[in-house]
Amino acid sequence: MQFDTSSGLFKICEWLYRLALLNVIAIGFCLLGGIVLGVFPAITAMFALNNKWIQAEEFPVIQEFWKAFKKYFVKSNLLGGLIVVTAIALYIDFALVQNFSGMLYYVILSSSSTVLILSVIVLLYVFSFMITFPELGLIKQMRRAIQLSTLFPIQTIWMGLSLVSFLFICWVIPGFSFLYLGSGLTFIAMYFSNYALKRLDKYNMSPSQKTILEERGVLHGE
Repeated sequence: MQFDTSSGLFKICEWLYRLALLNVIAIGFCLLGGIVLGVFPAITAMFALNNKWIQAEEFPVIQEFWKAFKKYFVKSNLLGGLIVVTAIALYIDFALVQNFSGMLYYVILSSSSTVLILSVIVLLYVFSFMITFPELGLIKQMRRAIQLSTLFPIQTIWMGLSLVSFLFICWVIPGFSFLYLGSGLTFIAMYFSNYALKRLDKYNMSPSQKTILEERGVLHGE
């Protein structure tokens, strides 16, 4: 009996197997890195492998994961440290703002909310940009994430809603989260990021659009 490898059902099963395997491998490497230093390199490696699968590449999974884990170990932990510091600072801000009143309350609340929104936007794109534009520094990658979100706000909203919906499914079905939490979230984020970057293809833009985006540094690595 032969299976039709081009059928939709086969492809769905193939992706489910890939993502489950990737999630289990990521957990193992996370433990290998002592959890604290292993979380963010494992997340980045999941982005790297999902990107290759989206591009229809074939490769040995464990070897490629280890390669990406080592390659992005330092940079991803720097990003992780920045994320943790920002999260702690925002938590303190929102806790302290309750002690203020009047105009000062609204000024601090609005500024903290703005930082929170920008942080979430950066978090949505920055890991995928670390894979797509490895030659750029973290600051430039974060800047590009904000630029891309402003160019495609509707897509960014859909991306956020998709991630929240997936998190809800994992919360409702705990066993599902063990196999797909990390790999599923990184796949969704990588898919939307790739789609956004494809829309920035120079050859599908007018000359004026290209000029604007080049000046903003979105099309190139300025």
